[in-house]
Amino acid sequence: MQPKVVLIYAKSQVLREKAAALFAQEGVATGNGARDEIIPPLGIAILAAGLLERGYEVKILDDSIEDMDTLRSAMEWSDIVGISTLTPNARRARELGLVAKTEVGRFVVMGGPHPTTNPEYFLDAGAADICVQGEGDLTLPEILEHWQDRSAWPDILGMTFKGDDGQLVKNPRRPLIKKMDEVPYPAYHLYDMPKFLRLMINPSVNMITSRGCPYACTFCDAEMTPRQYRSMSPTKVVDLIEHLLKTYNPPQFMFFDDLFTIQKKRVIAICQEIIRRGLFFEWTCESRLDTMDFELLRWMKKAGCVKIYYGLESGSPDVLVSVKKGLTTEKILAAAKLNREVGMTFKYFLMYGFPQEQAKDHRMTEWIVRQTRPDQIHLSLLQPIPGTEIYEQLKPVLLMDMSEVDFHYWHGTESFKHPVFTHKELQDDREQLLKIHARTTRSLKNRLLRKWERLVAMVRNPVLISDWFEVRGRRKTYQARVRSSEWSYAFERDKRDKVALQVPEVKVD
Repeated sequence: MQPKVVLIYAKSQVLREKAAALFAQEGVATGNGARDEIIPPLGIAILAAGLLERGYEVKILDDSIEDMDTLRSAMEWSDIVGISTLTPNARRARELGLVAKTEVGRFVVMGGPHPTTNPEYFLDAGAADICVQGEGDLTLPEILEHWQDRSAWPDILGMTFKGDDGQLVKNPRRPLIKKMDEVPYPAYHLYDMPKFLRLMINPSVNMITSRGCPYACTFCDAEMTPRQYRSMSPTKVVDLIEHLLKTYNPPQFMFFDDLFTIQKKRVIAICQEIIRRGLFFEWTCESRLDTMDFELLRWMKKAGCVKIYYGLESGSPDVLVSVKKGLTTEKILAAAKLNREVGMTFKYFLMYGFPQEQAKDHRMTEWIVRQTRPDQIHLSLLQPIPGTEIYEQLKPVLLMDMSEVDFHYWHGTESFKHPVFTHKELQDDREQLLKIHARTTRSLKNRLLRKWERLVAMVRNPVLISDWFEVRGRRKTYQARVRSSEWSYAFERDKRDKVALQVPEVKVD
C-alpha cells in the first residue's frame, strides 16, 4: 500500500509574530518591516502534482497561514511528512521535523535550499530521516518507493541520510530536469486558493514557468538549480494561465521565475499568445535591467504587464563589480529610461551591507534612484546565506549561526559585523534612501517629467500611440471582469485594512 504524504512549507513563527506586532502600531511608517507577500508555496505544490499522478494521497500546507493544530492533524493523518524550507525558516523546519518524528512518530523528508546545502543541520538533530539535495521532482517519488528499505537508499540520487554507523551518507546529485514541459502544473486545487487571495495586498495567483538563473551573483544561493536555466514552452505557459483564469478568476498573476525575461523570444511569444487568445488580466514579473529592450517592453505592456521588479542591488559600479552583478551605470540609466518611455511601472530591489561598501557607494545608490526615478524601491540589509560566495567571505565576522536565527531579508537583523558601518548606520542610510525616493517620485516635477518623457517617446515612436489605445481597451475589459468578481475590492484600496495586510508606508517629513 502506498504511503499517505503531507508536504509542509515551513515558516518562522517568530517572524510572523514580529510582523504582526510591528504593523499593529498606530501610524507605523518604516521601511524596516515590509512583510512577506502571502502566496501559495509552489515548490511543494509541484511535488504534490507529481505524486498525485503516481497515485499517492497527498495534502499540502503552508505554515505561513495554518496553525499548529492543523499541521499536527495532517502529520497524524500521513505516513510520511515532507518539509520544505529556506534558510530563514530552517529553525522552524527543524522544530516541525522533531514534532513529526518524536511526537507523532512519522518518517520525515526535508527539502529545499537549506537542506540542500546543510543536511547535517536536520539529520544531526534527529529532525529528518532523509534530506533531498536540489530538485525533488524525481527524488521524492523514489524515496517513497523505498522509504522502508534502507538497503536501497545508497542508490537514490540527490539525497543525504545517516548510515548505520551514524555517519552522513551523501549520494551523488541527481541531474536537473531539462524539459520543463514534462513537469506537471502545481496542484493548486490542494490549497484553499481564495483564502490566499484574500490575504494578499494585490490578489493574484503565482506561477513558475522556468527554473534557474545563469548569472553568478555572490549573494545568491544557486545550489538548488546550479545556474542552469530551463523553461516551459509559451503554449504551455498560456494554457496554465487560461486554466487558472477559468478556475479562480484572479485579478493578477505573478511570474515567480528567478529571471522571467532571460529569453526575449519566449517572453514575446507568451505575450502574443495571451493577446491572440483574448485573455484579459494584469501581471508582474522579476527581471534584470540588462535583459530589457524596447520591443520586449512593448509586448509585455500590451499583454498586461503592469509592474517589473528589477534586482538592482546597488547603484555603485564598484559594488556591482564586487558582487558579480554584471550591470553598469550606463545599462541601468538606459533601461530605466526605456521603462519610463514605454509607461511601465518598475521597482528596484536594493541591498545595503555588502562587505566592500563605503559611504560613497550609498551616495551612488541615492544618485541612481534620483536619476532613474523608479516607481518603488525595496531596500533590505544583506543576510549572508550558507552556500553562497558572500557567506564564505563573511564567515570570520558572523555574529550568529545563520541556521539558528529567525531572520527576514527585509528586517534589520544584525547577523555580521560590517567592516565600515555600524548596524544602526546601515539602518539610518536605508531610511534616508527610502525618504529620498519618496521625495523624488512624489514631487509634481517628477510626475510632469514622466508624462513629458512618455509624450516625447510617443512622438518619436508612433507605434506607442496605437499601443496606448490597445492597452486602454484591454484594461477596460479587464476591469469589467474584476469588478464583477469576488475580488472587486482590489480596486478599493482606501477601504482595505492596511494593518491587517501589513502594508508599510514611508513618510518623508
